[in-house]
Amino acid sequence: MSLSGAMPGVNCPVCSALCSEPPLYRYSTAEAAAHFCPVTRSEERYRRLEACIRKLWQSEECVILRCAKCGFAFGHPFVSGDEVFYNILHEQKGYPAWRWDYQVAVDEALSKVHSGRILDIGAGEGKFLRRLGPNWLCYAVEASETNRKYLEGAGITVFRDLNAAAQVEVGTFHVVTLFQVLEHIAGFRLLLSQCRQLLCPGGLLVVTVPDCDAMIRQERMTGCPDMPPNHINKWTPASLALALRETGFEPGQAISEPPSWRKIGGNLYLRVSTDAKNPRSLAARIYRVRNKRLRAPLLMSLGVPMLLKMLPHFRQLRRGGAFGMVATAR
Repeated sequence: MSLSGAMPGVNCPVCSALCSEPPLYRYSTAEAAAHFCPVTRSEERYRRLEACIRKLWQSEECVILRCAKCGFAFGHPFVSGDEVFYNILHEQKGYPAWRWDYQVAVDEALSKVHSGRILDIGAGEGKFLRRLGPNWLCYAVEASETNRKYLEGAGITVFRDLNAAAQVEVGTFHVVTLFQVLEHIAGFRLLLSQCRQLLCPGGLLVVTVPDCDAMIRQERMTGCPDMPPNHINKWTPASLALALRETGFEPGQAISEPPSWRKIGGNLYLRVSTDAKNPRSLAARIYRVRNKRLRAPLLMSLGVPMLLKMLPHFRQLRRGGAFGMVATAR
C-alpha cells in the first residue's frame, strides 16, 4: 500500500543522499507472506513465510523509499531474502529457453570479445551457457544443488557461491553475466566488487535488472507489488551506473527491454494472482481446484474480465519492464 509521512535519517544505499521524501509503499509481514503464498493456497506455508519475513525484517513492516538524487528505490529495513526464505518460496524451476537478457549479452558483449572464459552468476539450469559455442569456456555460480548437478552434467564448471569463485579465479574471466540478480542483493557493492575481481582488465560485465519505474507502473496497473524481501532493490540507469563506477567499472548506455505482446499475458497473470489473495474472489476459488488440468483453463477464462479492468493502462501493458547495461572493468 502507498502512504505519506517522511522517514527520518535514512540514507540512499547507492549515493548516500538523505531520503527525506515520504515512502512509496508500506508492506506488513502478513501482506508480504500473502503476496508469495496466499492463505487460500497453503496456510501452513503462508505461516512459515510470515515468520521468516518477520525474522528478516526484525519488524512487522517494511517501507519502500526512493532517493530523489539518483532515483534508486529500496526496502527499509534493507535486508535481502536468505536461504530459508528462498527454500520456502520455491523459486521458479523451468527457465525459458531464451530470454531478452541473454540476447543483450550476445549482441553487446560476446560479439566484441568473441571467445574466452565466461561466468554466469545465478545460472539456473544453464540455458544461456549451454547455447554458447565451443569458443567459450563456461563457468557458473548456482546455489541450487539440483541445478548444480544439471550444469556439471553439461560440462560446466560450477561454484556454489561467488566467494568460492573469487578465491581461485581472480582476473581470469573475459565476461561475467548477472541476469536479474542484483535486485535481490542488499550487499550489491560486495557483489559488484567480486565481479570486478574475477574479470581481467578490459573484461565485460553484463547486468540486467527490473526497471524501477516499470515496477512502480506494474503495481499501479495490476495491483501486484514488486515485493521485498525478494526484490530489495529497484534500480534506475543512473543509480546502476553510479554503483558500477564505484566498484571499478566504466558503464555503458542503458539498454531498455523492448515492448512485447507477451507482456500483456504476464500482466494478466499478475492481475489474476492479485485477485486470488481475496479468499472470496473467483480467482481464489479457482486456485482451490486441485486438478491442474481443470484449473488451467478456468484461470484462462478470467483473462477477458481482467483485461477489461486494465483497459485504462492498455498502452502500457506491452512495455518492457527491465533494462541492461554492459560495463568494462577498469
